Amino acid sequence: MSPARPEKPEQIVPYPGHSPLTIATPLSIANRFSSLGSTVGQVRPSYQSTLVASYDPFSVDVPAGPSVAFKKSSPYFPKSNSHLFVIEPLYDVNTNPVEIAKHYFPPGFHYMPSSPYKSLKYYRDILLETKSVEIKPIKDRDHPEIILYHSLYIHQIISQEAFSSRPYELKLLQSKLQYNYSDYIDAWYTIFLHQSEDFSHSWFINFDNKFKCSFPYWFLHWWEKHGPVDEILPVSVLELILHYTKKAKFSKVELFFPKQLLFLARYKVPWILKWSYRITKDARIFARQFSVKWWDKFEVDRIAKYVYNDLPIAPMPRPISPTGSTRSSLSVDGKSKVELQELARQLILQAFQMDDDEETTLLRRPVVSPFRILLSLSPGMTTARILMMPMI
Repeated sequence: MSPARPEKPEQIVPYPGHSPLTIATPLSIANRFSSLGSTVGQVRPSYQSTLVASYDPFSVDVPAGPSVAFKKSSPYFPKSNSHLFVIEPLYDVNTNPVEIAKHYFPPGFHYMPSSPYKSLKYYRDILLETKSVEIKPIKDRDHPEIILYHSLYIHQIISQEAFSSRPYELKLLQSKLQYNYSDYIDAWYTIFLHQSEDFSHSWFINFDNKFKCSFPYWFLHWWEKHGPVDEILPVSVLELILHYTKKAKFSKVELFFPKQLLFLARYKVPWILKWSYRITKDARIFARQFSVKWWDKFEVDRIAKYVYNDLPIAPMPRPISPTGSTRSSLSVDGKSKVELQELARQLILQAFQMDDDEETTLLRRPVVSPFRILLSLSPGMTTARILMMPMI
């Protein structure tokens, strides 16, 4: 009799239904945010200042979140810059980039709108009314005027075919404003440009439980800008992705997308996103840089049993005794646990690279990793061993 199938992992952070939008006064929306992962037990005086914007488009009445002191969290990993404009002689490149942005962009904007009415609220309404996302501001329980961060759950990503046979055709929002498919795509990028005055705002992003893992091709570009990177993922998650990459069956369309994206969407693995301005002084380039980090409270074990139930592990072959040269090249004597985890990460990433190279020439089948990488560290031992065994 086969073992009982474990239940699918529930959404790690539940979200409430969308509440009606309420426009707050500038004074009531002291938009000093606290970045996810910071200590919120003590509120700094700077939290009392007011946003440059005339209103907060995300100011929605929701139950306040808990006020707790966060433990030390994983660091942010910077992604590539998005060039916004060339800094003209009018501006000094040594000026604070925020001051340049305030002068360059319209009041209350962190981008140049193609039309005055295309505000953050406009793009937010597009995503909400198409039931593409669910957005929730998370507030501090003791200081509800402080929004700690926003959470965003992806429900669906509408393809051009599902939207309209012609992408220029217009649809109507409840506000009577119109939008086309190009505006819909822009909404996926612009929605994250909401920012606090001290640039500490962050986004908690995840896929909804009912998300069908269907992506239009343009979403690959979105993922490269806003999605997580291997460097922030724990070794245990990288191992699961490697197993998924080997065992899962991928359609021709799915082969176009990174296996990391397909895995995170299927098993609902969240990440955290934030951004800031950057100036390249030599080239006088004004840019926006996104950074991502791992959510330390995510319970990997909750999805591991589901992954291995979906994609069972083949019987393990008898371990091969390492040769002298192998022992030398994989020497781990005296290494700390952190160093061992980093070594395991590098080996897994090398296995991913080998798979990518193989997939380039053999697109007719899913990628296959040549190694299973196991990291074992026993309490009280100062030496650990990394074992590499052929993967069936």
